[in-house]
Amino acid sequence: MISKIKEFFQRRPQIKIKEKDDYIERLEAKMLSRMGRPLNGQIDLTYQCNLKCRHCFIVREEDREELKFKEIISIIDKIYEVGCLWLCFSGGEPFLREDFLGIYSYARKKGFFINIFTNGTLITKDVADYLAKIPPYSIEITLNGITQQTYEEVTGVQGSFVKAMRAIQLIKKRRIPLVLKANGMKINRDELLKIKQFSEELLGKKRFRCDLLLYPGMDGSKKPCNLRLTADEILDIQYSDEDMLSLCREQFIHAKEDLRLKQGYLFPCGLSSFHIDPYAKMRLCSFIKEPYIDLKKEEFLEGFIRLYRYLQGLEFKRETKCRSCKINYLCRQCPGRALVENGDMETPVEFFCELAHKQEEMREGVMKTVANRE
Repeated sequence: MISKIKEFFQRRPQIKIKEKDDYIERLEAKMLSRMGRPLNGQIDLTYQCNLKCRHCFIVREEDREELKFKEIISIIDKIYEVGCLWLCFSGGEPFLREDFLGIYSYARKKGFFINIFTNGTLITKDVADYLAKIPPYSIEITLNGITQQTYEEVTGVQGSFVKAMRAIQLIKKRRIPLVLKANGMKINRDELLKIKQFSEELLGKKRFRCDLLLYPGMDGSKKPCNLRLTADEILDIQYSDEDMLSLCREQFIHAKEDLRLKQGYLFPCGLSSFHIDPYAKMRLCSFIKEPYIDLKKEEFLEGFIRLYRYLQGLEFKRETKCRSCKINYLCRQCPGRALVENGDMETPVEFFCELAHKQEEMREGVMKTVANRE
């Protein structure tokens, strides 16, 4: 059975992203995700970082040895064999690894679409020149402030702002696909739309992403949540920018479609992705720490299938208000987020609940205004 599944996974679909109708793209992506196929994955190459961002949820296990070069290459080979298309290299800060460019170029030459998540501060001219020769699908640089004061209040490292801005210019100059992104928090609330404006002036539209939510640390610490924007602050930002508002509408529509497909199950998501940490532990959701597969001891495909079947088989065990909520498609609640926030996968996260209800009130208000105008 495993051999037949492996043979099926190795039939890579032909991708013509620019030529396909957007609706067809979404439909195909949804169909593939429903099949439990490992289409895209993230590998955190290290949990070490040269910055000390106050909102970071990563917790490094000091007594654990991270994966060596040959071990990572072996894992990449196994991922390739099952037909995975997309790989994201993240951390920590991946450029802290002296062998990162070797890892990257190996995966790139295998034919993966590669995304690199980085703070950018370690990207030099030589690094940028190297990436320009074999460019990734995109480099995503986090820019959590448009001024040095705000940026470095977030990162906790003096001089980091200049280095990040230098990296942005180096990548832009070489025409390497670049995305800027920001995490919304109390520290940079007043600069988020200015960061977006900077990104659009430099890179054009749709090259900026902003996540307005913060999550607890991997160890359960609620410290990052102390910087979390209030529900009202999030709505103020979303509804003051037409692009963010349009993105919200699109996300809500797709979320509503997903919920119709899988009512009653704990995981309505497609689960076509996976996450591998620096210690060879593979999970299908980075928030769900157990169960996991140790890729030093088990095969990738067999492990993926086992995790997929386990998570797809989970159903609600309790009657919570989420199950009967009529606006749950607006909510950012999911089992993983509930687990890190509350300690279990079913208890509603009150902050997400508050945000969803306020979004619904805002949506109804907008609809009434439009109706009155007509």
